[in-house]
Amino acid sequence: MLHVGVDGAVVPPAPAPLHYQVVAGDPPVEGDGLFVSISPEWDAGRAPPGKRALTLSTHTAIGPWWAALEAGRDVYDARALAFGRRLLRVAERALPGIEAAAELVLPGTPVTFQRYTGRRWGWVGGFPQTSLFGALGPRLGRGLWLVGDSIFPGQSTPAVALGGMRVARAVLRESGPAGG
Repeated sequence: MLHVGVDGAVVPPAPAPLHYQVVAGDPPVEGDGLFVSISPEWDAGRAPPGKRALTLSTHTAIGPWWAALEAGRDVYDARALAFGRRLLRVAERALPGIEAAAELVLPGTPVTFQRYTGRRWGWVGGFPQTSLFGALGPRLGRGLWLVGDSIFPGQSTPAVALGGMRVARAVLRESGPAGG
């Protein structure tokens, strides 16, 4: 994940979208599939007047981040810097000029996520999407369901809520009409 502060002039004005999904490779992982969220212009809680806050997120393999940290903080920091630059280059497809307009760039890696969320190995945001037309099913076995951001593309409260709604619908479909 990359948190980016930019000059607001580089972001298209409303009614332009505040969310973009950029697919630059196949499969769309490791920076080649990117979800971009942009703070609304009126949201002074996320960015000062004239500025905008962006969040760039992608799926990444967890192991190499931990290996880089084990190799030394300089190795880890170099990996985070290179990965962040890659995300900014991919974001250029949706928002031309964004890389040059970046005034603040804060990476978040699996190491960061473990530290701040307590999730083992920093795993958040569910399973990587390898197709735009398929997703992991919530049913693991008879009477056993997986719910949360592990079955819905993306992370955050909306992903958990939408994942829960998806599982609830699947359970209702499987159990048949009420009272039956």
